[in-house]
Amino acid sequence: MVQVGKLPAGQRLVLAELSGLSGRYGSERDFDHDQAVAELRAVTTDPVLLGIAAGAKMADPTGVSGPAVELLQAAGADMEVAAAHASEVRARLESQGIRYDEDPV
Repeated sequence: MVQVGKLPAGQRLVLAELSGLSGRYGSERDFDHDQAVAELRAVTTDPVLLGIAAGAKMADPTGVSGPAVELLQAAGADMEVAAAHASEVRARLESQGIRYDEDPV
């Protein structure tokens, strides 16, 4: 289980930057895929951090983060880490009353 709050501050900043970049590109209709992946890799090439970021996006209850997850995967996210983190985040959200109608990704 990844407890993001217990990660070193530098890693939490990297996760925040990955979230912002992947979310920005993932919400655009027209963007250069290779440029987006290069920008994510410029932040980090750590597959675990990329996987944590992808997992957070996979747990999005609105289901609109699929493109961001795809970019993080293309940047080298460990998708086993992503799936595990998504499961943890979904469980926390569900325990707070947030419901999922269907699998968001």
